[in-house]
Amino acid sequence: MDAAPNALTLASVLPACARLGDLALGRAIHGLWLRRGGGHGANPIIDNAVLDVYAKCGALASARRLFDEMPERDVFAWTTMVWGLARSGRPQDAVAMFRVMLSDGDAAPNDATVVSALHAVATSGSLVSCMLLHSYAMKQGLCGELVVGNALIDAYAKCGDAWLTFKVFVELPGMNMVSWGTITRAMTVHGRCREALQLFSLMLRRGVRPDGAVFLALLTACCHAGRVDQAFLFLGAMARVYGISPRREHYTCVLDACGRAGQLDRAVEIFRQMPAEYDAEKALGIYCSYAVSNGVAGVAGEQLSELFLDGEVDAGGGTYALMSKSLADAGRWEDACAVHERMAARRIEKAAACSWIEV
Repeated sequence: MDAAPNALTLASVLPACARLGDLALGRAIHGLWLRRGGGHGANPIIDNAVLDVYAKCGALASARRLFDEMPERDVFAWTTMVWGLARSGRPQDAVAMFRVMLSDGDAAPNDATVVSALHAVATSGSLVSCMLLHSYAMKQGLCGELVVGNALIDAYAKCGDAWLTFKVFVELPGMNMVSWGTITRAMTVHGRCREALQLFSLMLRRGVRPDGAVFLALLTACCHAGRVDQAFLFLGAMARVYGISPRREHYTCVLDACGRAGQLDRAVEIFRQMPAEYDAEKALGIYCSYAVSNGVAGVAGEQLSELFLDGEVDAGGGTYALMSKSLADAGRWEDACAVHERMAARRIEKAAACSWIEV
């Protein structure tokens, strides 16, 4: 700039630092503001913007120091701190901050504050805290906000109460894609795979178009229920019907379903469908582990060994070792030796296992 920045300029640049996660630049702008005489309290907008940078960049010590030095704290400042603590793996501190906000009385929590606190409760798994927050939201008339309802569904699901999860869902004033995806995933996590698939049918009848998150929840449900054919149908429908490109986690989920159902011969289809930019090592590791543990190493060993020996996949030493053991357990010693030879030719090494014993 060929002109000195003012408070409005800094207030415009700081949110960009927060979005980029650029803590160093955020600190530099904060220092520039302080050197120009803009102490804490001189401009609440700047204070909140700096606080947001520190919270989103994980500098919670700096955020808390600035928060404590602010002469006036509005709802944005309180929400930023609650959200920052919740997202940084400190859910108990986030809930404690929310309680201090209630007792302080300077600012009343809004829907964003309640959502931040619910995120913390979902992380901690405290059902009692979730019910208390639900009661508070009802008393304040915030349950009519869709974002609060979606957060309640997620919190109740992660706190282990499937009935309350579904109750909140059916009482929502309106349902968006997040609502359907969250409830479908919640039913899957609680082992209610049939209900998850029924919700998908209901969602389609309501005219809601599914996204990748919904399909991931459906594939997980199929995996847990052993419905391999239905998992392949969903995977194919993603791109063919809905124009959604499957991601690595979708392929891995279908592969997991094949392993759980003992249909390891169909795993090769997944390896061949996965785009080149996706790392197949994790998927191969899952396949080999199932092959070794389930004693069905020879079911798809011939096709999968071709993938290894022809160089169609690139894997680490641990995956090569598992594949070799899988073939050896099936009595296919020549193929097992060939995998070892290819591993040596490509100079792939497996780290030796070790154990730590504290004395």
